[in-house]
Amino acid sequence: MKKYVLLSLATVTLFSCSTNKKSAYKSVDQRDVPQRYMKDFQRMRPEVKEVNWQMADTNTYFANFKTEDNDCIMEFNRTSTATYYVIPKEYVPTDITDYVNANYQGYSVLDTYICDSQNKKYYITNIKKKSDNKKLQFDLQGNFDRVIETAPQK
Repeated sequence: MKKYVLLSLATVTLFSCSTNKKSAYKSVDQRDVPQRYMKDFQRMRPEVKEVNWQMADTNTYFANFKTEDNDCIMEFNRTSTATYYVIPKEYVPTDITDYVNANYQGYSVLDTYICDSQNKKYYITNIKKKSDNKKLQFDLQGNFDRVIETAPQK
């Protein structure tokens, strides 16, 4: 029950800080997004009228949009679709911040999301120490799962 209350609270207040961040991805016009991603987005989110698209590479696109309650990011690629909900720092579970403070001294939490991908939900936390960035995955109870390997920045 606790995880559902937390999830509900988080989804109501999500993405409030994400709209002010500058993205590393290229903004693209809706006409330049692959048709299959546009159809999937319209099928899953027919109520959304305004969406900003970004391209990470030729296979990965992000749809940034607002719902009635919050902001969302959907990631589309050839093999899957994921939805990310930003959690404001004051709502990040203490188990996550305690884990980062205990195991990654000197790192700061950049942002935390609830990720909904392939019928699984979990937290993703991005941390940084100078030029060293890491992406950590936690279950919905705030227990550490793994470090997510990311491609090196070009």
